[in-house]
Amino acid sequence: MATVREKVVQYLQDARAAEYALTTMLAVNIAVTPEGDYRRRLESQRQRSRERVSRVSDRLGELGARRGIRHLGMDIVRVTGGQAVALATVPAQLLRGPGGEERVLKNARDLCAATAVLDANYRALAQITHTGRDERTAKLAVDLQAESEEMLSECYASLDRLAEAVILEEVEGEPVYQIGTIGVVQMLGLPQLRESMHRLRDGAADVLQSARREAVRQEARSVIPDYDNLSVKQIRDRLTRLSQSDLATVEAYEWATHNRMPILEAIQELHSAEPWPGYDQMNVGEIRARLREVDEDQIRAVLDHERGHKDRSSILNAPEVQVAVAA
Repeated sequence: MATVREKVVQYLQDARAAEYALTTMLAVNIAVTPEGDYRRRLESQRQRSRERVSRVSDRLGELGARRGIRHLGMDIVRVTGGQAVALATVPAQLLRGPGGEERVLKNARDLCAATAVLDANYRALAQITHTGRDERTAKLAVDLQAESEEMLSECYASLDRLAEAVILEEVEGEPVYQIGTIGVVQMLGLPQLRESMHRLRDGAADVLQSARREAVRQEARSVIPDYDNLSVKQIRDRLTRLSQSDLATVEAYEWATHNRMPILEAIQELHSAEPWPGYDQMNVGEIRARLREVDEDQIRAVLDHERGHKDRSSILNAPEVQVAVAA
């Protein structure tokens, strides 16, 4: 079974990933929206999204959550590849609809959908934390959900106004948004710029692939410091002290880089099921408390797991384990 903390961390990370997706979409929308009140609202929403990311990240840090490869990859996409991804997406956004108003409206519709996903993430986080009695995170979730609901209301209000603009342009012939006058749109009319945008899209993919490799490397180094400068024997000696999740991290990095079979084979030998879900993330006190609640088969599983991994005497010599050994 997962712990309350693990579930809270999971939903916090999901919420942060949703915020990053929203921030990227906002950047694209701002790039193709003419100057005016609507664009200023988008810029304000992007700033508020960044502030929410900061608050969620702070709480994750307080909970001692180390960024896993999946979520760290999302962060690196934002930092190193976010601008490239946003720019590479611009052509598709600009080609929507026959007129400027309809393009802006369809982009706003997609923005509402992304905001609704974010709101659902915060709603789920609030319920998880209330049920798990993590009141500090629950208060944060409630505050952030209120902000996301306010932003969603703004999105829907903007849809109403933009829909009216579509009718004025498409039916009555009175354009409101002269999207063709935006610099990025004018530039995209040049053949060399179109070719450059295609190259940028390919470059963005390369940036993201490189960023993900770096994410795996940083994660492996956080598990085994100075990993790249250690010998095969030194790494193998350290493997037995690692949790199953850390073994998976090292295995992924080794496959992607050095691909040394003695290390990979040693990891395979150490891969085993935990005595119960979340075991490797528990400290000695938590494990000993749990030992008083489980049956003899699970105690023996703990014994086998400890001997093959961390080999902690404080667990191997615990009275509950000794009773099982003597039986």
